Amino acid sequence: MTSLTLRSIFLLFPTISLCKDLIVGPSVVEITKGFNDVFPYENFNRNVTVPMWDTHLLNGKDKSASQETLDTIANASFIVYDVEFYKLLGISGPLEKKEVEDIFTFPDPPSYAERQIHDGSVYVPEENILFVAELFSPKEGYSMEAIPYIWKMDITDLVSPNISKVYPNPPLTIANGAYHFNGSVYWAQEGNMTTPSSIVRMDPRTLETEVVKNNFYGHRFNSMNDIVISEGGAVYFTDGYYGWDNFNDTLFPELANGIYRWDMQTGNIKMVAGAVEGAFFNPNGLAFNHDQSKLFISNRGNSSSDPDGARTIYINDVTADGLINRNMFSYSDTGFPDGIKTDKDGRVYGAVVGSVDVYNPHGTLLGRIKVADGDVAVNMAWAGDWLYIFGRNKIYRVKLATTGR
Repeated sequence: MTSLTLRSIFLLFPTISLCKDLIVGPSVVEITKGFNDVFPYENFNRNVTVPMWDTHLLNGKDKSASQETLDTIANASFIVYDVEFYKLLGISGPLEKKEVEDIFTFPDPPSYAERQIHDGSVYVPEENILFVAELFSPKEGYSMEAIPYIWKMDITDLVSPNISKVYPNPPLTIANGAYHFNGSVYWAQEGNMTTPSSIVRMDPRTLETEVVKNNFYGHRFNSMNDIVISEGGAVYFTDGYYGWDNFNDTLFPELANGIYRWDMQTGNIKMVAGAVEGAFFNPNGLAFNHDQSKLFISNRGNSSSDPDGARTIYINDVTADGLINRNMFSYSDTGFPDGIKTDKDGRVYGAVVGSVDVYNPHGTLLGRIKVADGDVAVNMAWAGDWLYIFGRNKIYRVKLATTGR
C-alpha cells in the first residue's frame, strides 16, 4: 500500500491515524508491506520469548519514533497482516471498533510456582459449559504438584458467565489436553511419580472420572499433552518429555517422544509420528480440520526459549489407520504454538506469547488476536461463534465471523 493511499485513508476517515507504515484504527493496527519488509529502525534485535512489539531497538539514531510505532502495535487489540483478517473479525476495516473481552482473572499462583498455566480447554455443548485445567509450573528445585480442581465456566448467561472451581473424582493428575466426544470429556493427563500418564474419561455432569488408557504394551507413557478423537473413535494424542525434562515429576522416560493413534473400538495402539523419525521433539497441541481429513500437530522442541527450538505446526493427511504426507505448516516467531484450534473455514489458530495467531489454510499469517500485556495465550475453545482464549492470567473471548470445526 503506497503512502498516497495511506494519506487518502486518513483524510477520508479522521478517526484513523497514520503511524509510519501502519494504519491505526480504534482497536486495530494494520501492518503494511513496507513495515513488514524493512523494520523501521536501523539496528534491532528480538529474543524468541517476546512478541514482535517488544523488539529491542539497539544503539543508533533517535529511537523515539520507532518506539512509538511499537507502542502503537502493543496497544492494539488486533494486528492485521492480510485484509482477509477483517472478514474473520466481522468488520469492514480498521475504522470499525472490535473488542477482545477480558472476562476473568485467575488468582495468583502459590509462592513455589514460577507461573500458572491453563490448558486442556474444552466446550461441552449439552451443558453449555467450558472446562479448563490449571497447572503451576514450579520454580527450580520443586516438582509440579497435582491440583485437585479444574475451572468450570457456565456460559448460559453470556453477559455474566458463572466461573468456579470444581473437583473431578478421582482427581486428575496434571491434566493438559481435553476433548469432547459422545457426551464425555477426555483428558490427557501428564501423571507423576505415582500415577502413570493416561487418558481419563470424565462425566461433565457428575465429574466422575475413569482411566481408559495408560500404557503402551506395559510401558508408561512419558507425559501425555493433548488429545483429539475422530468421529469413528480413533484417538490421537501427543506424548513428550515435559514431566521428566521440565518439571522433574515423572519417572525416567522409556519411550521416545511421539504421536500415538489408539483405536477405542479394538484397543489397537501404535506410534504414528515422533522423535524416532527425527520429526518431533516434545510434540504438543493437536487439532483436526473441519472434516477430519487433516491433523495439525504443534512441535515445541527442547525449549520454547531456545533459538533452535521447533516452534512449528505440521499438517498431516489422516488415513484409515494413521498419518501420511507430513508438511511444515507454520513457524512461530515467538514462543511456540501451545494449544491449536481450527475453524469450519480452514483457518488455524495458535496460542503463543501475547496473542492468538491466525493462519489461512495455506499457513499464511492473517493476523493476531491480542491478550493483555504480559500474558501468554495457552489454549482456546470454541463455543458457537465465540472463541474463548485461556491465558496464564486471564480468560478472554472474542466473537468471530465463523465457528469451530
